[in-house]
Amino acid sequence: MGKRFFWFTVGVALTALIVLKGKEYYHRFTPAGVTEQVEKASKDMGSWVADFIDTVSESMHEREADLRDALGLDGETTPVQAKKN
Repeated sequence: MGKRFFWFTVGVALTALIVLKGKEYYHRFTPAGVTEQVEKASKDMGSWVADFIDTVSESMHEREADLRDALGLDGETTPVQAKKN
């Protein structure tokens, strides 16, 4: 009797899991589900692009500061002298 109850319980649990996952997959492939996935992907892509641009901008400013220090430029602009031929 104990074995039968155990396997009955396992069967009920698996059935519930299959039904719940089935509903999830069904919703994922409906028009509303596809729309949700596309919206989520576009939000993720937008945040990724913004993060990328911020990182590039910060790195550019850091590198410019390093180069200015290395070349001895302290932020003052000096006029460029014209070459004499």
